[in-house]
Amino acid sequence: MATSANRWTVLTGGFLLNLMLGIVYAWSVFVRPLMESYGWSKTIATLPFTIFLVCFALMMIPAGRAQDKMGPRKVAMLGGILLGLGFILASFIGRFGTPFWLFFTYGIIAGAGCGLGYACAIPAARKWFQDKPGLAVGIVVGGFGLSALLFAPLQRYLIDAQGVETTLLIVGIVLLVVSVLSASLLRNPPEGWKPKGWEPPQTTATSTAPAVRDYSPREVIKSGQFWMLWLTFVFMSSAGLMVIGHIAAYTEELGIAVMYAAVAAGVLSAFNALGRPGAGALADKVGVVKTMLVLFTLQGIMMLVFPHFATSLITIFIAVAIIGFNYGSCFALFPTATGDIFGIKNFGGNYGLVFTAYGVGGTLGPVMGSYIYDTTQSYTLAFTIAAVLVFVAVALSLVFKFRYSK
Repeated sequence: MATSANRWTVLTGGFLLNLMLGIVYAWSVFVRPLMESYGWSKTIATLPFTIFLVCFALMMIPAGRAQDKMGPRKVAMLGGILLGLGFILASFIGRFGTPFWLFFTYGIIAGAGCGLGYACAIPAARKWFQDKPGLAVGIVVGGFGLSALLFAPLQRYLIDAQGVETTLLIVGIVLLVVSVLSASLLRNPPEGWKPKGWEPPQTTATSTAPAVRDYSPREVIKSGQFWMLWLTFVFMSSAGLMVIGHIAAYTEELGIAVMYAAVAAGVLSAFNALGRPGAGALADKVGVVKTMLVLFTLQGIMMLVFPHFATSLITIFIAVAIIGFNYGSCFALFPTATGDIFGIKNFGGNYGLVFTAYGVGGTLGPVMGSYIYDTTQSYTLAFTIAAVLVFVAVALSLVFKFRYSK
């Protein structure tokens, strides 16, 4: 019999699984060591991160549909195995010396594993916590955002002490064990289950029209709401992932010690994590679209002033805290809106479609930052372009508010 204890166990498993999956956000600490060890450009050293994000996003579609049919546990456990295996195989980079080895092992294998796991934790949390959807999803994905706070300093220490290859091996073993164990805690509630004392509201607090039926993925992709959400997600993720992919290297360019650069990545991670349950709880109270408008506007302003404001360690910490919080909010707001608009029966497959925007953003943002830096030896233009993208996302949110919200 399903109980409240069951759902908190699922929430814990989802949080821990995402804590492992979010290690991708700590990639920036590998960029300079790879450049120095193998003579790669910044663009090449960033590409494994980009490929990981693309594979992660693309895998969300089949993984989401698979977990809708099979349940989350088996799919997520397979994801944990692939994630750990990708890192372990990546540790043999020294034998090959080519970036294509990292593109395949870290980018494709580990990225696919991440997509399999991530596609399972959010739908399970959403189904168990129909009474607190924004908060529950925010807590689960908060683990993803918090990951770099744990792994960025750890990997920086291991790289300095043991080198890149041993670091990848040690981390891969940890990921394999913890991911599989936490994935084993995931399960869906019984059909028709709902929290004790909770009744579905006639209207929701999310400022989006509550779903009157469950949409199939085929129906979702034909709807105007989907494309508005998708484009908004593309532009927000592009800007956030550009910062995540380059923050450690940006900090080091200012002459700040490498360990402090890793701490900057950790600060971004901490606020990325806080933004997820924080924005989710706020959306439950005042509405998804209103929350988007406020936080996305603040993000655009911060991206515009970043190169002029973030010029010392303290100001970098302040700037990445704001950027991290606002970026993290996306991963509570977009799944919550997806469930509200399109229903939760096919939530895994539907959110998988929305989440492909993250893959586009993961390509656009980090590659743009790398290319502009390699060309101009400065990040200023990259941040200006990122700010424009965020303000476009604000405009799309405003259109969404007037066209689709109640």
